[in-house]
Amino acid sequence: MMDLTGIITGSVAILSLFVGLPALVLPFIYFSKKNKNAAEVEKLRYQKELLALEVEKEKVQLLRLEAENKKYDAMLGEHSAGV
Repeated sequence: MMDLTGIITGSVAILSLFVGLPALVLPFIYFSKKNKNAAEVEKLRYQKELLALEVEKEKVQLLRLEAENKKYDAMLGEHSAGV
């Protein structure tokens, strides 16, 4: 009888080790990885918005340079016609 109790106790201990412990640990790993992925997605979303703003800034700069170029072309045209 004593041997059977020892075997059952040992079996329960091994099952607890290989089934119970992972059942407690794996959800923590899963949720920490999920939160990390969500933070990475949020970071990438902000980077995308920042890049879109940079593109808009460059477009405005290009329009400003084009307007300045037209102004100088007009000034040179007037200067050439006057000479």
